[in-house]
Order: sequence, then structure tokens, then C-alpha cells
Amino acid sequence: MISYKPKVRGAFSDRNKIETINTIIQKDDLDSRTRNGIVNLVDFLIETLEHKCSLDDFYEYIYKAIFCLTSDEMPYYPSERRKHIVDGVKNEWEYHEIFSFLEAILKWYKEKYYDDSIYTIFNSLFEKECVGYRFINGEITDIISKEEIDEIEEALNTKYNACNKCISKALSHLYDREKPDYSNSVKESISAIEAMCNIILESKNSTLGEALNQLEKNGWKIHGAMKNAYSSLYGYTSDKSGIRHNNGIDENTTFEEAKYMLVSCSAFLNYLIQIYEKQ
Repeated sequence: MISYKPKVRGAFSDRNKIETINTIIQKDDLDSRTRNGIVNLVDFLIETLEHKCSLDDFYEYIYKAIFCLTSDEMPYYPSERRKHIVDGVKNEWEYHEIFSFLEAILKWYKEKYYDDSIYTIFNSLFEKECVGYRFINGEITDIISKEEIDEIEEALNTKYNACNKCISKALSHLYDREKPDYSNSVKESISAIEAMCNIILESKNSTLGEALNQLEKNGWKIHGAMKNAYSSLYGYTSDKSGIRHNNGIDENTTFEEAKYMLVSCSAFLNYLIQIYEKQ
């Protein structure tokens, strides 16, 4: 049954956690918002094709090459043909079957019309809906691994509330469906490590660079390469215009940079906690 209910990211229900909308990366499934978005984009593709050619060629390719059926098994009316696709995307197909379908129809479209702009449109939907995949060179490719997701989820659920809040904010900024904020995501990722360092040092407001030096003075043995790596990350956020200044505003920060920082800082936070609790 169709549910005519508002599902607005960041609106009252979501903001007050009464009925939340997923912000964690979609990896092994696709929620109803994403499935509906895909249906809408497939309809957009069909409308585009109506102005270019007969849709018979498109549907014949789908039923014969993708569904592997015979001509007599293909419905006569276009509305019935569309219904099979809509039912599949919305209810019947697993996420990997949807991806296989999309790869096939977009490849057909690109080869027929020498137009690959449609990939950008689908990638925009994937980014908006927190899907952990993108079209790269015509194929849907994993942009975040299970191990990376595990690191983030572990960092979200520590016993240290200040750290959890920073990682949660970084994640929310990165995967905000309506208005992602990549620079503030980076800022919060670094802040999570700083918060843990301040807990360890029983201090306040130490920057990451200061905290790493103080940890070593207090007898912590941090591998030189690891220390240099995170000192460099801190230097990157300090030097990059706006991230640690002007409330984190920097329109040039990319999704890829923010995702890398979130994963890296989550892993380092988990490492610091394990060492701290052992001592």
C-alpha cells in the first residue's frame, strides 16, 4: 500500500528523532526513498527517449537482453512494460539487481546516443540518498568498504560522549541529504580526536598537534609514521582555507576529502581508545 506521508530530511520528525530518515551509508540495501528516486529517474530517461526514438527499441532491449525473455513474453502496452520495471525497483528486486539493471540501461543509452551525462544525474541521487556506490566509467563502484563502515560505527558508539557527538556530527554533515557540509564534516572528524586527547590528558582545548606532542611527553609511544600522518592531517585542516576558521566554511572541500577524513579519524580514535583503556 502506498504511504502518503512526508519524509523530509532535517524537518521536524527527523530533527526530533520521532521518525528518523536514514543518514548512515546504504550498503547492502536501498530504502524506499532511494528506490522511488530511481523510479523517477528511469521515468525521466523514458521521457527523454520519447523525444529521440520509438520506445519499442528500449523496451525490447530490456525484455530480451536484460530479462532474457522472448518477444511473445513482452507486454504489448507500454504502461504494462513500465509497471514491471516500477514493481521491480520499488518492491521486488534486491539492491544488486537494481544496480545491474541500471548499468545495463544506461550503457545502452550511452552507446546509442553518445551521451554519458545521465551517469551524473544518477550519481547525484546516490550522493543525496547516502548510497555507498557511484557510477565510475559506466559501472557502479563501491566507494566505501565494509571495514570503513565498521570503523565509523565503532567510533559512533564509544563510552566517550564528546567523541561520539563529533563523529555523529561529521557523519551528518557528510551525508546530509538536503545540504551536505563537507568542510564542517572534516572539522568535526578532527574534533573527535582532539576530544579524546583532552580526555586522556585531562586537559581542555588542546589542538591535535599540541595533544600528540603532550601524549609523547607523558610516555605514550605513538609510531613516528602514524604521528606524522595525523599531524599532517591536522596541518591540512589548518592550512586549507576556512575549515578551522570561519565556522568551517569552505566550499572547495569535496565529498572525497571529507569521507577520507571521517574514516581516518574514526580509525585513529578507535586506536587511541584501545591504547588508553589498556593503560
